[in-house]
Amino acid sequence: MPKAAPKAIRRRRQRGSINAEEIIAGAFEVARRESLDQLSMPALAEHLGVGVTSIYWYFRKKDDLLNAMTDGAVDTYIREMPPLPDDLPWQDVLRNHCRNSRHVHRNDQILSDLIFIRTSTYTRYATRRVFEVEEAVISRLVDAGFTPENAFMVYNAASIYLRGMIIHDRILRLSDAPTLDDRQRRMIDWSTMPLLESLIDRHPLAGTTDEDFEFGMGRLISGFEALLREQDTKTGGRQVAAKRVTAAKPPVRSGERAAPRRAAASGPGGAAKPAAEKPAAEKPAAEKPAEAPAKAGTGSQTVGGRTRTRQAS
Repeated sequence: MPKAAPKAIRRRRQRGSINAEEIIAGAFEVARRESLDQLSMPALAEHLGVGVTSIYWYFRKKDDLLNAMTDGAVDTYIREMPPLPDDLPWQDVLRNHCRNSRHVHRNDQILSDLIFIRTSTYTRYATRRVFEVEEAVISRLVDAGFTPENAFMVYNAASIYLRGMIIHDRILRLSDAPTLDDRQRRMIDWSTMPLLESLIDRHPLAGTTDEDFEFGMGRLISGFEALLREQDTKTGGRQVAAKRVTAAKPPVRSGERAAPRRAAASGPGGAAKPAAEKPAAEKPAAEKPAEAPAKAGTGSQTVGGRTRTRQAS
């Protein structure tokens, strides 16, 4: 009988010839080829050509490796996101931010899984970097006139829409759902649903195309514009009060808060008076310093042309 061909001997790297960065990069390669769920320490060691103990030297368990991969995914995401422009209206800033974020996530599905789905693997570092991005967008909305509370709610609404679109598309593609393309025509008999039958040849039922995304963002921004108009029609005191809560200011001296109201009452160009200043009451014309009263028991009196002086007893 012919002898079986000998198995190819996998050549290992020398001990100590690999570092943490190479292990993380190799983990991304294995995850993209398989999946995060299929990523294991032995499979990673085989991919890198090292003993599994070399992996455990840097990462004691898979969760530690996933934490490091999440840090790397967040760094990649922030590096690939364009900076927020200073010269565009807030509508374009928000729309472009969501559009660019969707593009980054669609181009790297493992990055998307780590950032959007495996949030339990966030380290303090990754958490801080992600919320720094949120802070920057909310700050632009506040600069545009939204109260901090409304700016926060606007960002949340846009972010939930964005994440839902990305995750829904990711799940459908993992299962190769027929609603993503023209296979949806053959799914069922559509004759009993005339409206859908008239649309399925032009619109995927998945609802995750670029056209679907832009439509949803446009409607959201229209609603945010309406919110800003509603906010502007209300008294300005509510917005000012909200800003005072979020930003510490130097203590206000007595009389400063009422100064703008008094300035408005004084007419155009009129200067506000100090808080303690009031119209002084006119003093009586005859008011003079009072003379000191005569001492008790001493005085003079004129009677019949003669002056009598009374001495103190």
